[in-house]
Amino acid sequence: MNMSESAAKPPTSADVARLAGVSRSTVSYVLNSPPGARVSAETRERVLKAVRELGYAPSAPARSLRSGNSDVVLFPLPLQPMGQLLETFIDELTEALRRQELSLLIHADRYARGADAARAWAALRPLAVLAESARLTDGAVQVLRRAGVRAIFAWGREEHPGVPTAIFDNRDSGAVAIRHLIGNGHRRIACLVPAGPLAALGADRWEGAKGAADEAGIQLRRVDVGYVREDILQVVRGWQRETDPPTAVFANNDDFALMIISALRECGWSVPDDMAVVGADDLPFCDLVWPRLTSVAMHTRTMGGGAADALTALMENKPYKHRDHMVVHPRVVVRESG
Repeated sequence: MNMSESAAKPPTSADVARLAGVSRSTVSYVLNSPPGARVSAETRERVLKAVRELGYAPSAPARSLRSGNSDVVLFPLPLQPMGQLLETFIDELTEALRRQELSLLIHADRYARGADAARAWAALRPLAVLAESARLTDGAVQVLRRAGVRAIFAWGREEHPGVPTAIFDNRDSGAVAIRHLIGNGHRRIACLVPAGPLAALGADRWEGAKGAADEAGIQLRRVDVGYVREDILQVVRGWQRETDPPTAVFANNDDFALMIISALRECGWSVPDDMAVVGADDLPFCDLVWPRLTSVAMHTRTMGGGAADALTALMENKPYKHRDHMVVHPRVVVRESG
């Protein structure tokens, strides 16, 4: 290939991602979401600047609207905020679909469910839809099938009765964290439960943590906090005034784990000698802080590739047994903090 042919090659989303310094899933999110969506103004501007500089123009939705067919797999974003765990899954799913010459389209409406949501998704003429099981009511499934969607796949904490499902249950993250702490000899354990955008995720993890504590006959202390460092600091100061404070805390996620470690240090406590700390999501910085953060990891890469394989089988009318749904199992990555 000569230089002129190379220069004429249309830019891709991967080119935009490299120039903007973000992931391909972030590029898709910015281009397919309204200006007020949950992405920083700086990130949005970097992506749009890269789009303008490269002259990138996504064409898959336009092709599908013109022809009535597409190579698009539609992924409606879940209610939880865009984070590294979700980005990892989306990136793996994107890559797995790309190898099968399919394109992932992210739909930014996090709240619509049932038939109303399905009509909005069907308007984009997707070949397949991968959505949370709680949003796929029987009416939604019927709308999508009548619209010619060839494959419908669900994911969530419980199996959908009408379509294949990948089980991704955040209650399991809380349960394995508490079992780990109990196995290390802790009996006075606290669990942080965040408010705000992370409330639903935090509630699921609390439910799993509470269930594991109940099974072991341990009284787990629930601590509701906002995503504010001062809230965490007040919690630790309160523990200092107690005769028998917790000896361990499940922080619900890695961000809160860092805040609790910082607050403990400010109050003169040592981690893990005075208090063990366990986070969740196993983000890259867990290996970069000290003490290194013990965290619960979810195998989202396995889920992304498995979901792509399942969608392809369904689109090709190959057998896919409903009972063979995928289950994403969490595990504790043990480091120095707990």
